[in-house]
Amino acid sequence: MSQKDREQITDIKETTIIASNPNISEELQVNINEVKDSYDSFLYVSKPFSSTNINNLQAKAKLYGLNPAPLKGARILELGASCGGNLIPQALYYPEATFTGIDLSSVQVQHGNEMIKSIGLTNVTLLEKDILDIDESFGTFDYIIVHGIWSWVPDIVKDKILSICNKNLSDNGIAYVSYNTYPGWKRLEQLRDIMLYSEKRAHDQNLLERTLYTKNVLKMVADTMNSDERSRTQSDYKINNIHRVLNSSDYYVAHEYLETFNDPVYVSDFIERAQQQGCAYIGDEVPQRSFISWLSEDVADNIRALSNGNYIDKEQFYDYVYDTQFRMSLLTKQANESIINHDETVTMDILNSLYYVANSANEKGVPSDWTNTVYIAIKEIMDTAKQFTVQDILNHINRSYPGYIIDNNQLYQRLLYLTILGNLNIYGESYPLIPFVENESYIPEPFISYMKTLIEDGGSQYTALGNMYNQIDESIDNGVLYIAKLLAKPISRESLIQAMNDDNLTVQRTTKDGYTYKVPTEQYLNEVLVRLEYLGYFRK
Repeated sequence: MSQKDREQITDIKETTIIASNPNISEELQVNINEVKDSYDSFLYVSKPFSSTNINNLQAKAKLYGLNPAPLKGARILELGASCGGNLIPQALYYPEATFTGIDLSSVQVQHGNEMIKSIGLTNVTLLEKDILDIDESFGTFDYIIVHGIWSWVPDIVKDKILSICNKNLSDNGIAYVSYNTYPGWKRLEQLRDIMLYSEKRAHDQNLLERTLYTKNVLKMVADTMNSDERSRTQSDYKINNIHRVLNSSDYYVAHEYLETFNDPVYVSDFIERAQQQGCAYIGDEVPQRSFISWLSEDVADNIRALSNGNYIDKEQFYDYVYDTQFRMSLLTKQANESIINHDETVTMDILNSLYYVANSANEKGVPSDWTNTVYIAIKEIMDTAKQFTVQDILNHINRSYPGYIIDNNQLYQRLLYLTILGNLNIYGESYPLIPFVENESYIPEPFISYMKTLIEDGGSQYTALGNMYNQIDESIDNGVLYIAKLLAKPISRESLIQAMNDDNLTVQRTTKDGYTYKVPTEQYLNEVLVRLEYLGYFRK
């Protein structure tokens, strides 16, 4: 890290929040304060989001033809970082990168910094700060993350966010901004209207109480619609949407539907606003929203005809057809506009540079009617659930099907197709999974402290555990933490089993038909060791 970068980080740490901004009206300042108070009073659980993982953002940028910054030494900024649940796991897995998060809520920042201190991380900083107070002196960042706030702030803040994604972005930097979109959100907007209309009867109650009250109103509306055949037939979609809201967490419903601001936009309008602030639109983090080649030929041809070669129109008509209600747009500086691939042409070199992991929803096994050896080989590699490259596929085919002549075009087309569909997750850099080796493997203290902070010290009320891909992992419990503590230094398998027996570690499970049994110690140990390996915790 350069001296300039060190000075930049020091300056950031010393920044304090400004109570009000002289450039905005008193009324708007009141609204902003209301937003701050709502998050101070009703905590929004800060979770990891795989879409914002810097390794994923790097890969997606490569897919669109860009040359993003390497992760080692990268500088990352998150606007609206809450308790840091989206940054903390990334800081843990990428200790040579520097993470800065800002949020308007002093309460959430405090909780986050307490967790950071408990874990012992030194490469992540959370600051209580107003987005409007950020200027070019705040420094530049290689990756800027804005997840779940753009739609929920006033227009002046929306434009400021997009300005930051230009002025505070490094030359090859990548910004990620998520937001609610029309036309899909027009359906959900009806539910917000119902809740805001009924909320006036509970205006003197706190946000949680108002949320519970308006959810009950929604339930009554759904029950009423469901009892009338005509309404049930005409508005089945509305009933289903209401039930999804009713089954959602109270904190999510409160901040999604009852906040002062919730302003969905059409993707074309978002792109125009981003361009006005000096940004270039790359594409969506979800490739199938920007690549239409995966669609059936007649659908793709119609969208191409409607868009007439204009990539913005292509994305807008896609949203019209598929009623898109949420987007995760990637932005960069306008100087990079000429190298962005908007024509869906991805070179072999780009695909060769990526690392692939099967989506966790991937079903194992090769369908019996498959006859294409390339497809089968890719599926067999995917079923290992391990990271792989194009070369790994070629090696697998040569080993398993000796003498088979590989059609490279077919292989690359299949990889791209699976990537666009989301069957394969892609990453720009490898994160090796090291297996447990007796008397050699150990788990570094920060990983153990991370688990302990969430499981034993109450951190789970503020966030959830994320893996190296920033995916939420709900399988970690006290038993896993217990064994992880034993692995703080190299140890033999026999010693692990002996310690478990000495401490009378007992794991019981119940089958679906009600039979309860004790899991053998060695079996449970093997399961946990595999779990820890796939979390990427082991070092030698």
